[in-house]
Amino acid sequence: MRRTVAVVLIALGVFFLAFAPMMRTWMSSSLMKTPLDYYSQTVNEGEVDYFNIEDVEAVENARVEAHSTIRADVASSTDDTVVWDQFTWIKDAETDFAISSTSRRAGHDRVTGEAVDCCDAMINDEATTQAGILWKFPFFPEQRDYDFFETTVQEVVPMEFQGVEDIEGVETYRYVQTVEPTTVGERTIPRSVAGLEGDGDITGDEQFSIERTYWVDAVTGSPIKVSEDQHRAVVYEGEEVLTLLSGELTFNDASVQGQIESSEQGRTLLPLLRTTVPVGSLIIGVGLIAIATVLLIAGRRGAH
Repeated sequence: MRRTVAVVLIALGVFFLAFAPMMRTWMSSSLMKTPLDYYSQTVNEGEVDYFNIEDVEAVENARVEAHSTIRADVASSTDDTVVWDQFTWIKDAETDFAISSTSRRAGHDRVTGEAVDCCDAMINDEATTQAGILWKFPFFPEQRDYDFFETTVQEVVPMEFQGVEDIEGVETYRYVQTVEPTTVGERTIPRSVAGLEGDGDITGDEQFSIERTYWVDAVTGSPIKVSEDQHRAVVYEGEEVLTLLSGELTFNDASVQGQIESSEQGRTLLPLLRTTVPVGSLIIGVGLIAIATVLLIAGRRGAH
């Protein structure tokens, strides 16, 4: 009888020992993928100075909102790559004046978040090859710097790890990307708008700079909060003559809460599957085999 029980316990022990790595690798890996039907809407808000091109006047300390919608293109996505379309528009929250808008499309790896060259990637309807991390960080991101694609200068600019912070009870890693003043185009404006004497127009460089901060979920790699402090201006003969947009826009409370809720399932299940359940299975497996060994030894002694 003891031998039969011991054999059963050994079989169960072996099962739990085999189950532990399977939970950590196969089952957790199957869940560590960005959903193919991903959809999100976020709003950044803050006080900003901008130039109203319709009324030809500078607006200071305006309450501004940046609305961003991301929708996964399910038909173009695969098991390894998800394709996202993003549209962002910035408006004056009080007057509804549309300050600017941008569009973007790209494919990225469902696990690492890194760009995949496919699927008619573009920025503002212009074909654009994108590299580095595009939107979200990898699952279980590391406390290190990451290459991150910046869409305005269209270059990879490092996201530097700056520390660990708690956002509404969620452990996040804070990463900061800094783009120094960079010429991104030209702007032709009247001399009077530039504050210069005389008639006619001038053509100056459009310069852009930004400090972008991501607070990233330490488990899912999803951005929980985003802040962008940007400055865009016209520079003529080495002097800034017109501010086009300047100020900091940050996720509002509803956007932060929405990001927390959308990442909650992964944040809860993945640590269980990667650590708690595998460790528990190992302990149970070793314990069952130990008990079986004691029963076998006791049975042999009893036989003598």
